This record gives sequence, structure tokens and C-alpha cells, in this order.
Amino acid sequence: MSIALYGGSFDPIHIGHLITAETALETYNLERVIFIPSYITPLKDRKLEASDKNRFEMTKLSTKDNMKFEVSDFEISNEGVSYSYNTVKYFSELYKNEKIYFIIGTDRAKDLKKWYNIDELLKLVTFVFVARDEEDLYKIVDGDVFYKSISYEIMKSPIIEISSSLIRDKIKNKNSIKYMITDECRSYIEELGLYGISRDSK
Repeated sequence: MSIALYGGSFDPIHIGHLITAETALETYNLERVIFIPSYITPLKDRKLEASDKNRFEMTKLSTKDNMKFEVSDFEISNEGVSYSYNTVKYFSELYKNEKIYFIIGTDRAKDLKKWYNIDELLKLVTFVFVARDEEDLYKIVDGDVFYKSISYEIMKSPIIEISSSLIRDKIKNKNSIKYMITDECRSYIEELGLYGISRDSK
């Protein structure tokens, strides 16, 4: 059987993340997808608005209805920089007999060769590049010899033009976020007043 690891800040998690995970489940006949909220993402500044606990809880609430979705606090509980190599090594030892996929978006695929301990990481996983712009992604992998030496798949997924930053901005501007996140996640955000939302928001 196979599993997929899906890391991200999930600040907050939204339906685009869920659709990507469900598409991976079906495309690669996965046993499960493990969502892993990050602590500090390499090559990015840590500019998270919700706490680590809240991001973890929102991810759990948003995935609870799918028995093949799981959420891990591995990176949050370890704190420090969330190097993908360390995360993948941990799960590869936990699931020794499983094929492991690692889901990443086009932007992260562009930076792959800069990742920490990338040579060793490449031995452990098959990358799933989620094609936001399929044509540009093919240009990236076809035009760089680096990608010829790694195991990867390019996954076609419905294009959902939603981002966590868009959701946060809509909340701050008192605009509707209905259908962008799950009802459970929205209720949690509203209850705790995350991102400045209030109970009388749309």
C-alpha cells in the first residue's frame, strides 16, 4: 500500500487543500493522506497568524469526516525548522513497508533542489507535484536536468483559486468565506475569534 504526506502551514486549511488530498487518494490508490501542519517552513518567513494548536485543530476538524485523512503534529511538537527530510525520515521508519508520496505545489517544486539534505530525501519518496499551471510545471521539469534524476508524478487536480491568505483577508474585510472552508473549521474560527472574525460575520 501507499501513503502520502501533505505538509503546509494550513493557516487556515481550506477546500483547495482537501480537494488536492482527495485527488491524490484516488489517483494513487492511497491508504491514507497524512496532513502535517508545519512549525517553521524553510525558505519562508514564519508569518503565521493562528497558533500552532489552532492550526492543528482546524486541520483535524476539516479532515475528520474522511477515514483516510490523518493529521500529525510531528513538526509542531518538534518545533524548530520543519525540514522535510526529517519529517519524511520519521514517517519512512514508521511505515517501512509503504510507498511514500510527498505532495507539494508548483512553487515548492521550483525550489526543490535547494531543500535541506535533498539528495537523501530523494531516496525516500516519490514527489507529487500539484500542477496549478500544468504547462509551466512541465517547462520547469523538462528544462532542468535535476528533475530527470528524481522520482516524481505531476498530478492534475481541479484548479481552486483559493488561498489561506485570501481567506484571512476576507475575514478581516468582513466578507463571506462560505464554501471556502468547512463549516466545522469556520465555526472554530468564529468561536475563538481567529483572524478577527466575529459571530455575526457572513
